[in-house]
Amino acid sequence: MIIGMLVRRQLVHVIMAFLCACLAPIAHAQSLGDGPFRNTFGLVVKFSQGQPMSQLPMLDELGVRWVRDAVLWPDMEPKAGQYNDFPAAFKQRLAYYREHKIGVVFVLAFANGKAYPATKENPLAPIDPEAYGRYAVHVSGLLKKAGVKFVLQVWNEPHNFVIGKMVGGQWNGKPPSPWVKHYVSMVREVTEQVKAQDATVKIIDSEDVWVAHYWFLEEGLPKSLDGLGIHPYSGQSAPGPEVAAAYEKTGWALPFQLVDRDRSFLSAVRRLREQGVKKLGKKLEVWITEWGWAIGTKSPNGPVDEHMVAAFLPRSFIASAAAGVEVLCWFSAQDSVDGNWGLIANNGTRRPAYQAFRTMSAELGDLVLTKQIAGKGQPTQGVQAYLFTGADTRKVALWSADNKPRTFKLDGRWAVKKAVDLQGKEIDLKNLKSLPVGLEPIYLSIGANDNPLWSDDLVQ
Repeated sequence: MIIGMLVRRQLVHVIMAFLCACLAPIAHAQSLGDGPFRNTFGLVVKFSQGQPMSQLPMLDELGVRWVRDAVLWPDMEPKAGQYNDFPAAFKQRLAYYREHKIGVVFVLAFANGKAYPATKENPLAPIDPEAYGRYAVHVSGLLKKAGVKFVLQVWNEPHNFVIGKMVGGQWNGKPPSPWVKHYVSMVREVTEQVKAQDATVKIIDSEDVWVAHYWFLEEGLPKSLDGLGIHPYSGQSAPGPEVAAAYEKTGWALPFQLVDRDRSFLSAVRRLREQGVKKLGKKLEVWITEWGWAIGTKSPNGPVDEHMVAAFLPRSFIASAAAGVEVLCWFSAQDSVDGNWGLIANNGTRRPAYQAFRTMSAELGDLVLTKQIAGKGQPTQGVQAYLFTGADTRKVALWSADNKPRTFKLDGRWAVKKAVDLQGKEIDLKNLKSLPVGLEPIYLSIGANDNPLWSDDLVQ
């Protein structure tokens, strides 16, 4: 009798322990993201390229936490060794960034033929690594003095802007490509000189050709470099941000394999980070300093229009955060000189992507990206769903990675209290038996203590 009671009591304890483990609040689970999702929100601003300063408040409206901005090297050093203070307009922006807790990804750009003109004996003087490093030290000191958080980006797309053309070599960095060696020497000089002044300053490289980072690592990036600055543009070959431009075996990437067989963006980030560990013995941060879509370009879904760009924006930010990317700087704030990439057209019109950014920020910005609920085994196909949590809040963002229309059943298995569409409009749930899920993400608010479980039959 006593033995039976003890057995039953132990059985009860085992069952209770099992139930507690299954029903433990998600807030205590290991999260995909560190801190609020908003910490990953970056934007390439165009204030140095004609965007009016009156648009500065858009940064707060969107909940942006990082901007990419710059002052050109010739403006900072018009004569060799003669360094200027930041221009008044840039100081004004820095004051705004500091007051609104916005960090700066400062692009160290570009050649300085004014202070270091090319000569027959030294045709590469305008991009001299040591002089470029001194410019970086000067800028770093001024940014530190301004009291803003910042990261230094070494150049921007070196194969494309100046260095590749001046030094020569293949666009993808494959040997023989002397521009790779020269660029890595510039990265080394910046890293060594700046960190000798202040070891806490973060420094990242930059290139939009993904495989070029592999060649930079082969050439010998400095071990004290903090991160890699990538531009994961997928061109015309990918249906959305979940799919990378490269294939498992891509000719221009060989001998490296950039992605898994599924071509997922997640695998591309993971493989690049693993290569960094292999070559430098440490986990490099990954920063996306440009990513976006231009209206009117081609895609597997047809011409890219305003609504497609708006849909891709939150999908890109969520995929990036899930991959462990530090910050995504969306390209861009305004069209300016680059064509119709902007959240805002040059005439001041706010495109649907602007409101999509604003809605994403309002719905998810203060929450923590906790886990992926659906699509983990197939990140480029079918419904993708991610859980975001706060102290008393649970929200799920879901969409179709292949952009095919599906429906999500409202059959009581999930306690959906509210649904908001891409543009921030609340969906009337009364008498609805399902919700459309497709190209555009939707945001679902569920019970504060709910642990939503996924089942494939939730969607049709």
